[in-house]
Amino acid sequence: MLTKIKQWPTSVSGHDFMVTLNRALPNDYPEELYSPWYEDPIYKTLDVKRILVYVGGGGMGDIVMINPFFNALRSAWPESHITRIGGFSNPIKCLLKDSGLIDDVLYTVVGKHRPSAFPEYVKWWREGRRIGKVDLFVDTQRQFVPSLLFSLCFKYKHRIGYSSKCIFSDWKFKEPNRHEVHDTFQTLVMARRLGIKPPKPLHRICIPEKIKVIAHDLWENYHFGEAISMFPYSSKPIKNWGEDGYTALGRMLLEKGFKVLLFGGSSQFESLKNMASSMGSGAYVPYLLSGLSIDDEMYLCMALLKRSALTISGDSGGAHLSAALGTKTLVISLLSRVNKFMPLGDRVWSIYPEIECSPCPGRDMKACNKQRWCAEGITPQILCEAATSLLANEEE
Repeated sequence: MLTKIKQWPTSVSGHDFMVTLNRALPNDYPEELYSPWYEDPIYKTLDVKRILVYVGGGGMGDIVMINPFFNALRSAWPESHITRIGGFSNPIKCLLKDSGLIDDVLYTVVGKHRPSAFPEYVKWWREGRRIGKVDLFVDTQRQFVPSLLFSLCFKYKHRIGYSSKCIFSDWKFKEPNRHEVHDTFQTLVMARRLGIKPPKPLHRICIPEKIKVIAHDLWENYHFGEAISMFPYSSKPIKNWGEDGYTALGRMLLEKGFKVLLFGGSSQFESLKNMASSMGSGAYVPYLLSGLSIDDEMYLCMALLKRSALTISGDSGGAHLSAALGTKTLVISLLSRVNKFMPLGDRVWSIYPEIECSPCPGRDMKACNKQRWCAEGITPQILCEAATSLLANEEE
């Protein structure tokens, strides 16, 4: 659900449209769907010691969005052994394993379910034989082929999932108007179906104490003060607002007396360093000041985000992480379906181009022949005004 806060007129290549600052609150299922499931909770009747959970994506944003579901499982069965089935990445280590939400990972990556994926299916079968029968199998995907193969490869007492309208699930449930429901709540509906209420707070994200100390020292030594964090890059370059835009915005914020902290992946550090240099004094890439190993970069990012006054980002994992940590987050929304994929948090805003081709039909900018009217229409001046109003608590 989007609530309009402010609007700015803009024009790009003969296209006149409005850029809107929205308060972003995610759409959930109606309460009357799931409240009856809490009256006589199924999970309290189940003896669950071993859980397998099949998850698709392994990027930072994907893991942040599914963190509340694993948090719900752990709250219901704190002593259970939880195995995630999927790829492995540093976000999984930091946001799931080291936060105590999973115990291990069955590493498997299947991009497309084609004959070429047969070696992975053999791995599933062998692992199923090794593990033996588990108490609960959770399938978070909506694809018939893997759901069927899991039925053949793994042994389990109980299974839940919404694939193929719950055909493989022990418990049926409806998902009214699910295309408008946020992805996090789509996953949590399976926990709710078992009578597990979403935990409060939704996310469980732990930062090592030693990293908190390093973050504190950086903050004090470099006088970050009221700092604004930025994630200029995403996993898909077409979703990025643009380096020149962030550089111009950074200069404006520095002139207003803020510090700017730039974050990104290891392959982006050189570009971030150049961007900080172009912005001028007061812009930093904190990881390059820390002396930490790359494995600890995400923890440092978390610790500094929690101290930041505001995060400005495109549709990226960094935006999801910032929102989950409770930091004010301003998302430059170019391609995404906002109701389904916006960062989930109480203090999230979206800058959105109200142009005829938005949201982008194929999320590939073919509608404008990659002229990126939406990105050009959101100017640094508009973003600077939006950021300063949020920092002044005008939109709370």
